Amino acid sequence: MAFSQTQFETLIEKIEDKLEKLAKDLVTFGNKTNGAVDHWYVPNAVAKAVVAAANKLIEFVKWILKKIAHFLEGVAAPVILFIDAVSWKGKGIHGDATTASSSTQKFNLEAPKQWKGDGADSYTNAVFPQSGAAAQVGTNANSIGDILITAGIAGVAFYGAIAAFLIQFIPAMAAAIAASATVVGAIPAAIAAMGEGVAGWIVITTAVSALLAVLGDQAKAMADLQSNANDNSGFPKGHWPVGTA
Repeated sequence: MAFSQTQFETLIEKIEDKLEKLAKDLVTFGNKTNGAVDHWYVPNAVAKAVVAAANKLIEFVKWILKKIAHFLEGVAAPVILFIDAVSWKGKGIHGDATTASSSTQKFNLEAPKQWKGDGADSYTNAVFPQSGAAAQVGTNANSIGDILITAGIAGVAFYGAIAAFLIQFIPAMAAAIAASATVVGAIPAAIAAMGEGVAGWIVITTAVSALLAVLGDQAKAMADLQSNANDNSGFPKGHWPVGTA
């Protein structure tokens, strides 16, 4: 999956816009409901039932707004993960390590081509084993980049699920606002909005579980990679670099 920071930022802006609209709709819903029941011809029992249903919906939506605001605290993570992945997989780390691996292979060493004797042999024997060590660094860097990309993709998918929920839920909230003015339709509309919200929130809960599962897998992969990085068997004399003298 290709990552576009611009597209991701647009997605987050859409989420923030939808949250702002939902907060405003919530105020409108409360005001319209209170205004609709505040008439002499509305029986007290009916007014209480309508207000109770409206308050349940208001409480639920406030809970949703608070939860999503909490989720947005980590909104920078996918961007940071992708930027870091590029660093690990790019020229700076992976590229330099693989270049070092190639250039220190015995047949690529330039000095022995001009320099002969015991000193040249000692130099060659000390340097060319570094090729495997540099290759291990390059492999680890590439693996770290893959782990970061996988985690970043999971983060993007998670915020996409939040956006999809809001796009789905806001029309239900609009219907509840319209029905609240009728008094009679207020309770069914509030119940319908609650049902829509609960169904949508189940999708987000599933997305949270999926995100945690991916991050857990990547944490395990990172731990395995750390174990691999501590394996010095590919390094000359168990450590790298080794002096040529």
